[in-house]
Amino acid sequence: MVTLYYLCGSENVPYGGVRVAYRHVDILNNAGIPASVVHDIHNFRCTWFENSTKVSWLPREITDSDVIVVPENWSPLLNTLAPGVPKVSFNQNAFYTFQSHFPREHPYLTATDLVSSMTVSEANRAFLQYAFPKNTFQRIHLSIDPNLFHCPDQAPGRRIAYMTRKRPAESRMVLDILRSRGALQGWETVVIDQLPESGVARALRSAALFLSFSWQEGCPLSPLEALASGCSVIGYSGFGGREYFETLGAVEVPDGDVVTFAHEIDNWIQEFDPAAHWRTAASRSEKALLAYSQEQETADVVSFWTNTLSQMPRPQGVAHTVRRNDISKGSLHVLFRRSVPYLQAGLQELLTVSRTRLSRKPPLL
Repeated sequence: MVTLYYLCGSENVPYGGVRVAYRHVDILNNAGIPASVVHDIHNFRCTWFENSTKVSWLPREITDSDVIVVPENWSPLLNTLAPGVPKVSFNQNAFYTFQSHFPREHPYLTATDLVSSMTVSEANRAFLQYAFPKNTFQRIHLSIDPNLFHCPDQAPGRRIAYMTRKRPAESRMVLDILRSRGALQGWETVVIDQLPESGVARALRSAALFLSFSWQEGCPLSPLEALASGCSVIGYSGFGGREYFETLGAVEVPDGDVVTFAHEIDNWIQEFDPAAHWRTAASRSEKALLAYSQEQETADVVSFWTNTLSQMPRPQGVAHTVRRNDISKGSLHVLFRRSVPYLQAGLQELLTVSRTRLSRKPPLL
């Protein structure tokens, strides 16, 4: 019987894309379609969110009656991994499509085993369809867990929450601008970092405002989860979030415009009315949970795979034992790509310190 193998990195840190892969596997197994997340480290399982997802590890024998699901940042594997075994590309961030690719032609154009591709937002689909007009990309909705992300039982305090994983220098700059104006007096700022999923949900429910520092994302989940938790949201949409920023009442700031970002927060604070905020929080949450419901995601995932499996080529008896070394190239790309924001932040910090030291006058002798 066919089994769908979702390739995932083995890093036990909060990455939304891995959470989505786990959720797809749960959906498929519940629908009677065998599926498994595949990690390259034996006995590894993500523990930053609760799950009992079907997980398997390398080495593993995979045949051409199965399907390997390849994330966008491991696209070179579409050409090199287990030749003859059908592949599906799961592109959760179109901006990473070309970052892991060195040959002249992208694997989307050359991979003979690629049978279908799915993505997670309309912005992603449009990006990919423009870049690869002869390919077809089907949009799958993401979902929010209403058991975790929902309005609090009581009005939140004067608290502003934000994450620094992707743009730490900019988040610090925006808040420093506001502090220099005295705009944050009476407000507490809360950094959400390295928390389990349940901890993120609690932090969001405790805040009145969430600052979005998304950077080139397929469909950023953090601002969406904040809206579902009753927060107002101001910040960058990451482009992929535009489809819900406007419809759900989030305030989008032009990417990288820290002064406008600070100005919007300042205006929001000056106009903040706890009673009015509380009245609109439930409506905002309800709209977010309805637009990105678990029912919609389930229907999309099952429909995509039902159609894809119905068009699969007849198995020819091809079999491969897939080992950790077979995906190491993709793993290096993931490690590099995830390190880039931290390297940029460190370089910016170093340059700032260097300029400060150089600007100081030498002491008089």
